[in-house]
Amino acid sequence: MEQLLNRFVGNISPAALLVSSFFWSWLDVVVFGPAVFWAAGAEMPMEPMAVSFATSVVVLGIAAVSARLRQTLVSVRGFAALAFATGTGGTLLLFAGAAASSPLALIAAGVVVGVFEGVGIAVVGAVATCQGTTNALIHIAAALPMNIVIILLAVFLVPGASIVLIAALPLLSSLSFSVYLARAANRTSLAGVLRPVGPLPRRPSARPWGVNRTFLLVVLAVTAAFGMVNAQTIEVTGNGPFDAYSGLVVRAVVSAAVLVGYVRYSWRPQSIFSAALLIMAASLIVSAAAAVPAMQLLFLAGYVCFDLLIWALIVGMNHGSGVPVLRTVCVVQAVDQLGILLGTFIPWGGTPQVVAVANAGLGVVVMLLVMYLLLRDRGVVENLGGNDYGFAADDEAAGGSGPDERCAPLPLSGEPDASGMTLPTALDAIADRYFLSTREVDVLSLLVAGRSGPYIADHLCISANTVKTHIRHIYTKLDVHDRQELLDLVHTADSSAVPAQSGR
Repeated sequence: MEQLLNRFVGNISPAALLVSSFFWSWLDVVVFGPAVFWAAGAEMPMEPMAVSFATSVVVLGIAAVSARLRQTLVSVRGFAALAFATGTGGTLLLFAGAAASSPLALIAAGVVVGVFEGVGIAVVGAVATCQGTTNALIHIAAALPMNIVIILLAVFLVPGASIVLIAALPLLSSLSFSVYLARAANRTSLAGVLRPVGPLPRRPSARPWGVNRTFLLVVLAVTAAFGMVNAQTIEVTGNGPFDAYSGLVVRAVVSAAVLVGYVRYSWRPQSIFSAALLIMAASLIVSAAAAVPAMQLLFLAGYVCFDLLIWALIVGMNHGSGVPVLRTVCVVQAVDQLGILLGTFIPWGGTPQVVAVANAGLGVVVMLLVMYLLLRDRGVVENLGGNDYGFAADDEAAGGSGPDERCAPLPLSGEPDASGMTLPTALDAIADRYFLSTREVDVLSLLVAGRSGPYIADHLCISANTVKTHIRHIYTKLDVHDRQELLDLVHTADSSAVPAQSGR
């Protein structure tokens, strides 16, 4: 247990997870849920939620084009001030407006809440994506249990205690953020999201926002569908908190399955992403043909997968784009919020027939985008912008029998390298940090020793395609994009172990 807990450092440390848990709990309760209005003894209108989405789109859009604003948002003082003024202040204003049945106060509260919604998404996105693909996925999934506990407390406490807890969530998130940044290593990793990562692109206009344009269309279509389904759910939550928050069970089960599948069974984010899109498209089309309540839960299951994976996909696609990761986070999340806003309007003023047509239409759009991604644009679902696995070169290298001399390999024996590290020590450190399976460690040890794909397949008695699959898993988990990056990572792995070996 101690060895497992020691892996949860950096942006998957308890302090970092609490930053996300407190913020997402606030977002679920204040923006997506009726808990604040129940505490005030009122029904939840749609106007404040729509206004908050529109405001958050503006905030994230400004952050996407303003480097100074992005730097301010991820500072301790900046986030704390905005958390108090707009997070806590907006929550109390929303409660007061609901208690007084004042439409003007509710609209004003929607604007203030929307500011913190955009700010919090940017900050949590920075924390989630600052240490690569694996940590991004684990961060979001591991933050969910506390998220669910807080939501249940906010819903089932007496009204006065519930409002106090909800209003305190932004402050607790900012406090956790300051604790997280107390360590110099965390400040260094967070600063990395403010500058480009990887080699500069040959054509800067290819990915001006750091991600594939098709991916942005997918995000817009999926979140519009979610906004529509969420608005329909809010309209029928008058029976109590169990109906309003029954989706928490689906979120918990799906998140646990994705986390275990990724860490234990090496499920690829790209494959889960494609499956999630297909599930959502099918559920939308079926729900348009027949009113089956289970289809909403099925759609929610697919959306939870999408929501978990989007952060890991942002990290992968941003590499080599010449765009800071946080700017990409702001762009993608602005599109995300815009999609939810557009989807919210569909059931708001539409008849059941209009909603059914919209379900079918969005389902078909998502299905067509999935087909395009799978058949034409593998840059999103396969190599995340062009990872160089070097398979072709491997197949041609000395019949697959010797090391690849394009990069200086590490010694396969236990002899130390120039830094005093041995290969087994470095691989053990990497396996612990990135949750590699035993077979992945076997493939990695041969890969960093310069062995080609055919050699690895023959040595481990597995097929060449299996080797390629393992290498893709390794590249994804380690957040590297070519053989040299892989070797650099192994050379620098577990630097804290080097002083211990040298006797200092």
